[in-house]
Amino acid sequence: MSKRVNIDQLITEIKSAATATGFVVETYGNMHGYPLLVCSRPDNGSIKQPKQIYVSSGIHGDEPAPPAALLQLLQDDLLPREHGTTLCPCMNPVGLAAGTRENADGIDLNRDFTNFQTLEICSHRHWIESHVAHLDLAIHFHEDWEAVGFYLYELNFHAHVSRAASILSAAKNHVPIETATHIDGHRARDGVIRPAQTQQRSGGFSEALYFQQRYGLLNYTLETPSDLPIEQRIAALKAGFLAAVSGLSIISE
Repeated sequence: MSKRVNIDQLITEIKSAATATGFVVETYGNMHGYPLLVCSRPDNGSIKQPKQIYVSSGIHGDEPAPPAALLQLLQDDLLPREHGTTLCPCMNPVGLAAGTRENADGIDLNRDFTNFQTLEICSHRHWIESHVAHLDLAIHFHEDWEAVGFYLYELNFHAHVSRAASILSAAKNHVPIETATHIDGHRARDGVIRPAQTQQRSGGFSEALYFQQRYGLLNYTLETPSDLPIEQRIAALKAGFLAAVSGLSIISE
């Protein structure tokens, strides 16, 4: 099954859905004619202590379910309006068009948050550091071709209230939960990888580690097994996201 994405259609649909639901759509760069999109929307003032949320997808071009899930969340207007939200929906458009994990230069963008050698990640960092002063929650949508079930990474070094159990409970309605005790070199338990401290991954920091170091926030990477039907993977990512943001106000300051 091809993992390539119709990137022109995806970008058009994301722009349309984001604009229709009150997001400001900007670009922080351009790669081979494809815009690097960022969508932002402030909180609507309905609660006293709104949170700031960041969501990303499409950093690995051979993972088509993540940007599709984020698009559906936009189309269904499911992103919480009571909180401020920043989205980076297709961070590797060239890879998505080609169906490759890496960018056009063969670089894994999710390992470039140490050296910042790619235009995609340098431009992303510049926009984030210029426009985002504070974040409470980051969620990164991913897939794993080696997994047989859904799992997540939780980076939580500041005693925030964990959302892991709620995320897993929601995701298991659509896909099984991963049972492996070691995943990608990390210890896992019941679908959760929870490092006790920052760990440099081979090749460099991931996006999640960069955000963790910069903002000290509650940080989730959601992983679906890429061998399952894409509809199930999309549904699991959407359900996991909605569980993560439900009751978000209880995250400790």
